[in-house]
Amino acid sequence: MNVLCAGRMKEGKTTLAIYLAQQWSPGVIIWDPRHMIGDNFIEKENKATFVYTGDELEDAIDDKKWLEGPIIFRPDALRLEQDFQELAHVLFDPPEKYAESGFAIVIDEAAQLQHPQSILPELDVIVRQHPRSVLVVQCTHSLQDWHRASKDLMSALYCFRQVGRSLHMVVEYCDGDEEMEEVIKTLPRHWCMMYNFEAAANEVQWSVLDEPELWYSPATEGIHQQDASGNSSREESTRTA
Repeated sequence: MNVLCAGRMKEGKTTLAIYLAQQWSPGVIIWDPRHMIGDNFIEKENKATFVYTGDELEDAIDDKKWLEGPIIFRPDALRLEQDFQELAHVLFDPPEKYAESGFAIVIDEAAQLQHPQSILPELDVIVRQHPRSVLVVQCTHSLQDWHRASKDLMSALYCFRQVGRSLHMVVEYCDGDEEMEEVIKTLPRHWCMMYNFEAAANEVQWSVLDEPELWYSPATEGIHQQDASGNSSREESTRTA
């Protein structure tokens, strides 16, 4: 299942994506190119495991670290594509590798891996060929960044407040009307519109999620970080997803 969370900074799209992933499966993998997702994202009874290479990811899966909490992959900013290729090889080579157990993957800042006219081949495989037991959640600021494969195969869109061209892109993509446009551009902070592309003709296609307290948390207030040697540190920030 493909899901997209779209919104401007500080709306909470990453925390919503993680919430959706945790509702889907206890096995959650998070691609964290900003190195900003910490323990404060995770339910209190769980513990995140941080990995930095494909080998570390595979070891964490084999050691069943996903039973303790999400496995967070923090790539090297100078080799994002190579590190994502390693992640994809571990999880989706072949695509049905973990089909029986199922899992959820959150791809934060997914626009770094695609453009309207191109997409990283490994992401293309994930979007097109992942088993139905797997949830793929991509996060982005705007649908303007999006490749056609990501849009055409989407099951659901969670859209926070948008304005300008980004707003018009969402309304056009959802075959929306003036009511939808007005709702999206006036959404309060942390609220979002959910559009279900798999809804039947007699089912409600879109609605507003107005209880962010169920899933929202500041993204980087007191992040608990681990470096490659396993040492821990606290990083203070005021940015949010």
